Amino acid sequence: MTVPTQEPCPSPAQTCFQQGRQERLNGNVTAAITCFQEAIRLQADFIPAYNNLGNLLQAQGQITAAIAVYQQALALAPDMAVLHCNHASLRQIQGEHELAIAGYQQALRLKPDFFTAHHNLGKVLASQGRPKQAVEAFHHALRLKPDAGEAHLDLGHAYRQQGLADSAINSFKMAIRCLPGSAHAYNSLGAMLQQRGEVKMALAAYRRALKLNPDYDTAHYNLGLLLDELGELEAAQEHYERSLALQPSATNVLYHLEYLRLKLADWDDYEQRLAMLITRTESYLKQGQDTPLPAMILMAFPAPIGLQTALASQLAKFHARTVAPLQADLPAVPKDDAPKRLRIGYVSPDFRCHAVGTLIHQMFQYHQRPEFEIFAYSLAPVADAWTETIRHGCDHFAEMAYLSPLTIAQRIQADGIHILIDLAGYTSHSLTALFALRPAPVQLQYLGYPGTMGADFIPYILADKTLIPADLTQHYSEQVIYLPHAWVSAPMDIAAPTLSRADYGLPEDATVYCSFNAVYKINPDVFQVWLRILQQVPGSVLWLADGGRPIIAGRLRKQAADRNIAPERLVFTATLPHDEYLACYRLADLFLDTFIYNAGATAVGALWAGLPVLTCPGATYASRMGAALCNAVGLPELICMSASAYEQQAIAWGNNPGQLLAIKAKLAQALIAAPLFQPQLFIRELESALRQLWQAAATKNNAPSSCTG
Repeated sequence: MTVPTQEPCPSPAQTCFQQGRQERLNGNVTAAITCFQEAIRLQADFIPAYNNLGNLLQAQGQITAAIAVYQQALALAPDMAVLHCNHASLRQIQGEHELAIAGYQQALRLKPDFFTAHHNLGKVLASQGRPKQAVEAFHHALRLKPDAGEAHLDLGHAYRQQGLADSAINSFKMAIRCLPGSAHAYNSLGAMLQQRGEVKMALAAYRRALKLNPDYDTAHYNLGLLLDELGELEAAQEHYERSLALQPSATNVLYHLEYLRLKLADWDDYEQRLAMLITRTESYLKQGQDTPLPAMILMAFPAPIGLQTALASQLAKFHARTVAPLQADLPAVPKDDAPKRLRIGYVSPDFRCHAVGTLIHQMFQYHQRPEFEIFAYSLAPVADAWTETIRHGCDHFAEMAYLSPLTIAQRIQADGIHILIDLAGYTSHSLTALFALRPAPVQLQYLGYPGTMGADFIPYILADKTLIPADLTQHYSEQVIYLPHAWVSAPMDIAAPTLSRADYGLPEDATVYCSFNAVYKINPDVFQVWLRILQQVPGSVLWLADGGRPIIAGRLRKQAADRNIAPERLVFTATLPHDEYLACYRLADLFLDTFIYNAGATAVGALWAGLPVLTCPGATYASRMGAALCNAVGLPELICMSASAYEQQAIAWGNNPGQLLAIKAKLAQALIAAPLFQPQLFIRELESALRQLWQAAATKNNAPSSCTG
């Protein structure tokens, strides 16, 4: 007779361990922790009990206690890869990233095919701005588990960190194949498609993400951004508001929502909204949050100049941190103290029919050759007649759209650029990360961004003494390189006049005030001034551009009606071709500038068409452009030092057509020789400034404080 083999009785420690596992399955966490602790008391080298106890403590948020448990376990079993991996994950949670990296690496030395360690190592490397190493770790993980959707998703984000859009898109598509229900994957894909300009596919991706998760705040925000860019403002507003409702602390969403409301002339509770925006910005800066805020949006509001400077500085630091890991892939710029000719690089997404493009399109052809060699690096895949003029004016025109900052920086270095000029700053489609890589010995910003960038990697700014007077330079991180006459020079083509005032619904025998500024530049304060002007000048009208949006005209006309001004005294014109739009200025009597954010290219066009621009400067660059332009045409009488003086001057001229005609005649005479419309003279002065800047940099002296051409 065979005696059956009896299973050995479990030890007391094993009994406690099994009981702890059952309690954990039943959701009795406290009881489970007690059981695992008792198992360890009964058997000090019971490693599975340590591991389970550590996991439970981590789940309970008791990170320090969990770390202590894993340290005890590692002292007993230093060759167990899973213990190193779990311990590393706790260090990662604690923000001890280097200890986490070392732990994952030790786990992989012990177990090279450990998927979780590879994956987690990639995540911590990516979080520390080491995307190239992260990509390698994710690839190791995916070789072990090709269908790991989360690893594909993380790989896509690591590619995105490097600016490798195509690789990121492919990874996000793989993540979707593995995780077809992942709203996160669809949102990530949409963001990269949008960056690539694939608008329809980006819209579809965002909408799929929101179908999968209707409460996904980031997808609402991203869809809002895309719709905003496409001009679907009311639809964008809905998504911004939904995103903000889901994540009320998201200051970046608040920024875009408030900016959009300005674009729609929505001034309900404006003062309260403004106060909230400033308070939230101050809090953001105090907390040092990582999510970047669009500094240019703040310029559209009457925020203190110091706050604008601080926000720009924070944004610059973000870009510097972003590219820091890539710096090793960009060698130091070789020294070239005495080049035969200066190679100047201009970088912009706006070499096209854009405010910047219309101002600069003629200047490149006037650079002196062979003393200067001119390179243009275009960041946008858009070409029109303005682009072609710029292309023909440059020695080299490089299409750089969708390339990574590192790739463009390497191209700039290969081209041997001496002075690199940022024409975009923090505007839409700019590439500040490129400048943060410092691909050129001298870098400066000019024209496109009306304020300081707060960046040590862009140490100079071009301006004139009206735009940035000496007493305001304290608000600029850049050293100001002063041009002697004007900060721009831009004659433009104007269509032959074929239409009359009547064709635009304007009175033939009354004063026509005009302001073709973008609607977001108009705020309640300046609009009330304009309405008071209309009240004091009988029969006068205010001619505005509404972009063809009835909602804007309706809101502004209601403001007029509330002050007993006939709504039809506000006349609106939709968008016109550029030369026709300039011709419209010849039908008006006086251009009324906005206060917080002046007309820039718009004012240049008005002056060139012979229309005086009445302006009132403030403390910021954006609020001083009008005054700088008026000085550049020799008409300081167009500059009013207070809103009250501005209002009274507009009323006086409106009621005295003879005086207004005299101002127009003086402007017409000034246009003949005004530096504002002499691009060859402007380029000579610019080149003189650039030579002095290069000489100062080459000899490591301080840059010149002014240039006289």
